[in-house]
Amino acid sequence: MTLEGHDGSCELSIAQYQFPTREKMDLDANWLVVEGRVTLPDGEWRFRDPCLTTFEAARLADWLEASAKGKGDRRGCSFIEPNLNFYGPSNGAIRVSFSLEAAPPWVRRGDDWDKHGFNVPVGPALAVAAQQLRRALAAFPARGMEDRAQWTAPLG
Repeated sequence: MTLEGHDGSCELSIAQYQFPTREKMDLDANWLVVEGRVTLPDGEWRFRDPCLTTFEAARLADWLEASAKGKGDRRGCSFIEPNLNFYGPSNGAIRVSFSLEAAPPWVRRGDDWDKHGFNVPVGPALAVAAQQLRRALAAFPARGMEDRAQWTAPLG
């Protein structure tokens, strides 16, 4: 999935399940290793970390699609692990930022989690990103977890 703005860009891809051969089909079986390449005015970096579940990735695709129409939840789309942060839409854009294991190598202790990111204009490109994410997620279906409602609801 590619997201581009005037002040940065990122490419995010799903590399694998964190636990590809896990026999117990629970939440741990649904963690995805995400690879990212990010470019900001301060520099470029890459990361690779299990920072989304299959359920969260599907919810992110839904949120991006709604945000493309200006209808995404303004609180954003949050996840169990706050490495990737998506806020908005507001003022015609969403905010994508990176923290913890996904943060740039020059991050300073105590930096605001929203500091290292960029804005993406609301529009058709967000719907394209949602489609790209769904195509990537098709290779990594949710495993087990019959009661998925608790893992697909937005976090508060």
